[in-house]
Amino acid sequence: MRMARTLVVVGIAFEILAGGAGAQTTNRVVTIHSLNAYDILYVLSGGGLNAMALMQDDGVALIDPLPAGWGSATLDAISTVSDQPVTTIVNIRASEEFLRANLEFPDATTIVAHRNLAERVEAMGIFVGASAALAPKTVVTDQMTLFDGPDRMDLHYFGPGRTDGDLVVVFPEKQVAYLGDLLPSKAAPVIDRLRGGSGVRLPATLAAVIAQIIGIRTVVPGREPPTVGAIGTERPGAIMPMTVTMSWKDLEEYADFARDFVTAARQAATTGGAPSEAATALQLPERYEAYAMETAAAAVSAIQAELNGQ
Repeated sequence: MRMARTLVVVGIAFEILAGGAGAQTTNRVVTIHSLNAYDILYVLSGGGLNAMALMQDDGVALIDPLPAGWGSATLDAISTVSDQPVTTIVNIRASEEFLRANLEFPDATTIVAHRNLAERVEAMGIFVGASAALAPKTVVTDQMTLFDGPDRMDLHYFGPGRTDGDLVVVFPEKQVAYLGDLLPSKAAPVIDRLRGGSGVRLPATLAAVIAQIIGIRTVVPGREPPTVGAIGTERPGAIMPMTVTMSWKDLEEYADFARDFVTAARQAATTGGAPSEAATALQLPERYEAYAMETAAAAVSAIQAELNGQ
């Protein structure tokens, strides 16, 4: 494993040609960010989404891979700091485009997901024949630990959020947690009712995360890309300043936001207007004025459907 470079490389952007099956080939950029210049845990960012990779000597663990079509770009980025294949995948996002990403990492031998996601995959017909080995077969119910020592990775299930299979991935020795779409960005929640998501229960899920996980300093969201220091401009091939993600306080604030958002959505639903009208009428505290609300109407619609038993 080429570990010498991790002492100095704290974020590199690479532009390569990649395309999904049957899709027009496009330029896809994956940026690899180090959270600690002396560690082997990285954030991979591309297409407005994040994933994580743990570069161990006997294989790479890929957490929440980017959707199908991004595998080549992901592997190119990984190759800058490791010569090992992806051997472990943790699936969190439950839609077909993300699950098909497993097919782009044929060396993976351990595929992990929450029980609800794994059961749903069986009915999707994605992994048949030779590809069946790339379906999630290692199942998490409440908690599971992979690896040990400084690279220990704890997988927790606290309840539904975007889907009913959202895992929280914690690296306790590194004081890092990955929330996926339980904390997409400082923006309206993302709720997928078709896959068991619950906006109504999201605040309780986040409250459980905060109550039960301790000792975490760095929180990696599912969608908000890491930023680099004020020095330099991010560009393909550049060595970047230290990466900045979210803090535990950001997660606590987002949990408050989710609670207040659901309360406001409940109140707005009583007017009987369309979700777009209800989203515009949301009464939220000023502390959230910087939150992006482009997806608020979709979130309100999902919450209304849930309240109506749909």
